[in-house]
Amino acid sequence: MDRVMTVNEKRVLIVYFSAAGSTRHIAEVMEKRFKELGLESSLYEVADNRDLCQTISRQILRLGNDCCLVVGSPVYVSHAAPPIMQCISSLSSVDGSYAVPFVTWGGASSGISLFEMARELSRKGFKILGAAKVLAVHSLMWQLENPLGAGHPNSEDDKVIEQLVDEISNKMQGGGGKEVELSRLAYQSKEAHIEMEKVTLETAKAHMPTREVEEERCSQCEICAEVCPTDSLTLVPYPVFGKECVYCFNCMKSCPEGAIKVDLTEVWQRIRDRAAFFKEQPQTQIFF
Repeated sequence: MDRVMTVNEKRVLIVYFSAAGSTRHIAEVMEKRFKELGLESSLYEVADNRDLCQTISRQILRLGNDCCLVVGSPVYVSHAAPPIMQCISSLSSVDGSYAVPFVTWGGASSGISLFEMARELSRKGFKILGAAKVLAVHSLMWQLENPLGAGHPNSEDDKVIEQLVDEISNKMQGGGGKEVELSRLAYQSKEAHIEMEKVTLETAKAHMPTREVEEERCSQCEICAEVCPTDSLTLVPYPVFGKECVYCFNCMKSCPEGAIKVDLTEVWQRIRDRAAFFKEQPQTQIFF
């Protein structure tokens, strides 16, 4: 006799990249809520395992439409973080599995990250059941007393995300429900969308200030390499930054000797100018 599938046998796989911790927080809120609703949920950080996405892909193929893939990323220069987009690109094509992309953004602009994530997931055959953007403190403003997004994500943001999880759970129990149209996630103006497509993290790096390593301060403790989420920092014998660096500055934040220096003054002004130009509202929003 065939065994009847129940909601408890459905599975949610939450995959995220989080250099500053905000995306991790939202992923953990989601995991907790899914479990409260009786859905088995697992949390995976892309930075932890380079083979992770292939492992996830095999699970999705096995579970089919009893699986929902939740994918989370911070926004970098209007786009999702490269490790997340590379992860999505490496997934096998599916037929019937569900997906929910979400991003955290620092108050300047959430860009076209949600749209691009959902588009790529759709191209792989996933049905987009929901999506979210969540305001977070801007990761490049940690040295400032009043950074953009200060205090976020907060308890109100968490409640909004829990509402999204409730809706996704209901859709999974009901066999899928209505999908989110990609056009709803292309919420920037047509002109802004076109301009954001042109600018990438790689092109933006050329405008970032140079990081200096004060060799006389460096103790070669390797903490900077350990906290690098993209494994792009090596000591030879002092810190050298590789091409996969996403400029999260975890190395600088974590250096016990203060050996890594950078002047972000101009960057902070560009960020504030961008926030004043877009005035993006609502700052935290869910789609289902």
